Amino acid sequence: MQPRPGCEYAQRMKQGPSKPLVLGAEIRLEDLEDVAVRRRPVVLSAETRAKIDASRKAIDRIAEAGDAAPHVYGVNTGFGALSETRISAPDIRALQRNLVRSHSTGVGNPLSIAETRGMMLLRAQVIALGHSGARAALVDLLVDMLNQGVHPRVPSQGSVGASGDLAPLAHLALTMIGEGEASFDPPPDPNPKQGANYTRQFQSSADCLKKAALQAVSLEAKEGLALINGTQMIDRKSTRLNSSH
Repeated sequence: MQPRPGCEYAQRMKQGPSKPLVLGAEIRLEDLEDVAVRRRPVVLSAETRAKIDASRKAIDRIAEAGDAAPHVYGVNTGFGALSETRISAPDIRALQRNLVRSHSTGVGNPLSIAETRGMMLLRAQVIALGHSGARAALVDLLVDMLNQGVHPRVPSQGSVGASGDLAPLAHLALTMIGEGEASFDPPPDPNPKQGANYTRQFQSSADCLKKAALQAVSLEAKEGLALINGTQMIDRKSTRLNSSH
């Protein structure tokens, strides 16, 4: 007798995920839920890392040319209405850091752990595809945060829809640079369904990273933009991830 559709997945959910999820390959909704809810480990393959490194070389060439480089949006220019404003080479790092800080303006209750983890995974996957020009170090930190249980405090209000989840993703990026707030929830996950009294304890992101033996990153050219210019909050809302997790 042929098994009913979905039986294999239902059995896997009962047993729990076994293999790490490899970034850069196809991610199914089931994989997203595994990582977000059931704390499935995440890894970055050597092949995917090579793609990220190749993409980054193009940005490095522009940055290394300094003020002699052509105008490239978000690398050595301002953003939006300031897209024609040239940013001098010594100020490029500050530009990316200040971009994250200036957009960390969300309000409202924080997203749940599952929702936050879903955003983190999806953003790591986008960068892992090798089209963002960001370094593998950013993906490495997101992977380590997922596996170690460092979860940024991301306010639930602040998205501007299809124009981008700039504020929510900025709060995610804020933790990556050692600023803002986060919670340290190491495995095994204190799933609210199993422990109704569990409450996230928010503290400085720097302290959470330290507890997980992780180092914050210093953003290089284009990396602030690569982290916040996306729709991963909208993406996680279109899945089964919600506050009930």
